[in-house]
Amino acid sequence: MVAMNDRIKSWAEKYVPKFNELSKKYHTAYYTQSPLNVIGEDVETMIIGINPKGCPGGGETVLGSADDYLKGNSTWEKRFLDDGTINPDWRKFLSGAHTFLGYDHFYHSESIDNDQRTVWTNLTPFVSKKGNNDSPKELMIEGVKSILELIDIIKPKYIVLLGIKAFEQLKSNGGESDSFIEYTHVFSNRNAQIGRIFNIPTVCVAHPSGQWEVSNKFISVFIFLHRMSEITNKRNKMFSLSVVADNMRKEMRLWQERVII
Repeated sequence: MVAMNDRIKSWAEKYVPKFNELSKKYHTAYYTQSPLNVIGEDVETMIIGINPKGCPGGGETVLGSADDYLKGNSTWEKRFLDDGTINPDWRKFLSGAHTFLGYDHFYHSESIDNDQRTVWTNLTPFVSKKGNNDSPKELMIEGVKSILELIDIIKPKYIVLLGIKAFEQLKSNGGESDSFIEYTHVFSNRNAQIGRIFNIPTVCVAHPSGQWEVSNKFISVFIFLHRMSEITNKRNKMFSLSVVADNMRKEMRLWQERVII
């Protein structure tokens, strides 16, 4: 069996030349977030944002090798200060993301901030100011194709999509892989969604840099409730997505009926 790092390197060798050409064509930089050259064989969570923040048309990136890309964001190692608190340059995004995932705002080397067990990346590696709203279609298409292949290689146990249109972007730009993507809303008046990508349980929530839904606790509870509702206690068996959504709704109804404030 080919080792995880070798499979990821082959993936990067396929896409980096394409990214270089697109970067030159649109004069737009690109990079990934957490380093992809240290990923272990057993990834717990993959967190996927829209794309890196930057200026489209503001300058190209031409990497000499796949290895350069796999190193990730050059400032990634600086996202936490020596005392374990979040670097102010990363605070708006990372503090919100930690809260969404049920963590405080400190460095957690054993879990969410362990680059071997947790992957932080984006739908597309090309920078823009307004997410997919000002990213050229071609850059989003190639990015989505690459990230779907990466998901299929890594096979994380759980995926968190940041950005309420992320499932829609994956389906509309995923090409032949769109048949491996399914999703649904759980609550009719809330944007948060649940789904599966290559049969991997996936949740899609608002981006932590934007407007939060309901409160700063709702999304973390939504994610926890989703993960609990996916548990079947039977090996190699999954509930249908509709059953998972119904189980989440039933649980919320029970809280409304049985918890008195």
